[in-house]
Amino acid sequence: MTKEISIATRNVDKTIININEDIKKGFRLQEISSSELEDSEPMDYLDALIVSPDYQREYRYSLANESSIIESILVGIPIPPIFIAKNRVNNVHVLNVIDGQHRLRAINRFLENQYSLTGLTLLPEYEGKYYNDFSNEEKMLLNSKKISFIEFENFPGLKIEIEIFSRYNKGTKPLTAQEIRHAVYNSRFNEYVNNFVNTFKNIKDSIINKIYNMTNDRILKKKIHESIFVIMYILENGINTKLEKSPDYAEEFMKEKKEISMKDEKLFEENFQKIKKNFENFNEFMKKVGEVVSYPFSKEIYGIASRNYKFQISIAMILSAIYNKTLLENKEIDVSKFLPEIKSKLEDSFLEAGDYNSSSTNSKKIQEFIETIELDKFFK
Repeated sequence: MTKEISIATRNVDKTIININEDIKKGFRLQEISSSELEDSEPMDYLDALIVSPDYQREYRYSLANESSIIESILVGIPIPPIFIAKNRVNNVHVLNVIDGQHRLRAINRFLENQYSLTGLTLLPEYEGKYYNDFSNEEKMLLNSKKISFIEFENFPGLKIEIEIFSRYNKGTKPLTAQEIRHAVYNSRFNEYVNNFVNTFKNIKDSIINKIYNMTNDRILKKKIHESIFVIMYILENGINTKLEKSPDYAEEFMKEKKEISMKDEKLFEENFQKIKKNFENFNEFMKKVGEVVSYPFSKEIYGIASRNYKFQISIAMILSAIYNKTLLENKEIDVSKFLPEIKSKLEDSFLEAGDYNSSSTNSKKIQEFIETIELDKFFK
């Protein structure tokens, strides 16, 4: 007998002015920690809309796209409903945006006077106008318009949640697997990784930016985020031969941390701090390597440079697995000893074997390689 699945939803219509206030509440809430909230303040943020790159793809709307949304609202053309789900941020009950981030941001940005309307076809008289250029009558007309929301109240489980994300994104620009993971397995680790990427993406001359190959495309598709979660899993657990592909490591890590965060906040915090420290120490080690090798998460670490492959997850998995073993030994790596040793080993590894035609991220092969590493040769 198949278990019956029932997902509770309810339809809600919200005015534009209320939508914008809820979005602004969500932005403010995400900027403060739970310890900064006064006892009475959680009520001030109740049902805030969480519109965040954490939840969906990075913002990709053009000004013409945004203007079209505002024009449609003014004319009265229905725009697709916004899908939201109940969640908690800083112990406040909020509404996460499942689908509709771009529409909501277009509304918020216009009402905050951040762009003028352009490319209008139905209301050419509004061309070039900012919100502040509207008359009071026009502002009231816009702010009183309503948009439909569909709220998911009770998910039967994460598997169903993933399926909902997948289905609602078919026929549009589909979310990548990592974007879906970011939405479903949302925890403090997501925020940390987002902040890490956002900190270094604009510092083009930083070693971290370079070694993680922080291109706009890799950031937008969350490929860097996925790679970091793979690294974090391996730093904590080492190579898992039961996991077939590198994305499986990201999936397992994010799923586990989400579950821990929901069950035991104290345990989650201890685990978060430990992994954060190990990841930061690993990056300090990689920065030293990056001073010698421009793209150490690539075959360049053993002398094979490529314009197109500046970050290879197989190399990142190997290096983080080696670092995991040094954490267990509680010893420090001497980079001057490490580089020639790892170069020699990788040159003779399965990655360069002429008869090897399987995945470079094959966990069993990586584990076999790691077992050949003699750590004592590059300890300080």
